[in-house]
Amino acid sequence: MKYEALFPTNKLKKTNPIEAQQNSRAGIIKYGSKLPLTMEILERLDPLNYLLQMDGKKALSESEKQLEPGMRYWGEVVHKRGEKYVIKNLIKQPQFFRQIQDNAYVDARKVLEAFTSNSKTPFETRFKKEIINQMASTNNRDEFIFLNQLLLSMENNVISIPVHFEDRSALFQYKYRREKKKKEEIDEVKTLDFYAAFDTLGPMKGKLIYYKNQVDLNIEVNFPISKKFLLENLGISEQLKNMNIIIKVIETEIQPLYSFTQNNLLDLRT
Repeated sequence: MKYEALFPTNKLKKTNPIEAQQNSRAGIIKYGSKLPLTMEILERLDPLNYLLQMDGKKALSESEKQLEPGMRYWGEVVHKRGEKYVIKNLIKQPQFFRQIQDNAYVDARKVLEAFTSNSKTPFETRFKKEIINQMASTNNRDEFIFLNQLLLSMENNVISIPVHFEDRSALFQYKYRREKKKKEEIDEVKTLDFYAAFDTLGPMKGKLIYYKNQVDLNIEVNFPISKKFLLENLGISEQLKNMNIIIKVIETEIQPLYSFTQNNLLDLRT
């Protein structure tokens, strides 16, 4: 999949399983092993013990939460007890997140540039046109289905963008809402609801709220360590320095704004 027409300077890549494992190891070294990790449950050995794939290798783990073999989870490794890893805060990844990792993704910095450009054509219009062009040219069935899902997401008023930043993959979704702050006020409140899923940070959701000359960014995450990481890094961003940023941890598992399903395909004949 290529997006050069939309993001001309972007160098995209496809990730094979070996590269994914190498990237996982590199990510742990780069971001610190205390961040949430992606792990795949290979087998349930007994009610508390599991065989899983983590950091590119098989490992034994102990979890009080019942896990589903074949699924991927985000989780925090607490410590190692003998040959077993004790894991907490396990959250199931959306099934389609694997598709995001297996397909080419757009450079996240180029998405930010497109949002802030002065082009007369909205980003969403350019993105949709490029997806349709790619669907017309691809001979790969899985890629066609994946692109179709991106279109179907747009039909449901949610923009889904598979992105990468350096060696990390992610899914970014957003939708717009507009509302009056008060009945007697003329100024309109513009709200952008968003969801993001990162292989090493876990899921997050939030809102960007524009009112008059003020911009608020509210973020919710499932992992305390993800909140700590964001607080340490968002503050140094030039693009975010003038925003009022609030980040909080919630217990409810964060869900996507739109979920890809294998059975949903957009009928392009209509």
